[in-house]
Amino acid sequence: MPLQISSPVPATVTTLYVRGGRHPFASTVHQHTGELTVVRLEGRFGTVPALHLACFHPQRLFEPRIVDMVSGELEIHGLERTKEGDWVAQAWRLRIGS
Repeated sequence: MPLQISSPVPATVTTLYVRGGRHPFASTVHQHTGELTVVRLEGRFGTVPALHLACFHPQRLFEPRIVDMVSGELEIHGLERTKEGDWVAQAWRLRIGS
């Protein structure tokens, strides 16, 4: 069960990677809008920070790091877990607010 450590805020996320490789272009197909919270999850080696976007297809980015800020958007890199259980690189372009 995740421990929520922030209040939810409306946000839009564009995923920039698919299965660890960069999308050739980012489009609205890769966009998800919902409520963003910062959570901590219990793991084998302690707690892990993650960003959680509650939406139609929930998104979760583990060990998030801000790498760039451009025109009101943040680019955040981290890890995601695939349906097969593999850990792969992921990057989000995040816009907070509606």
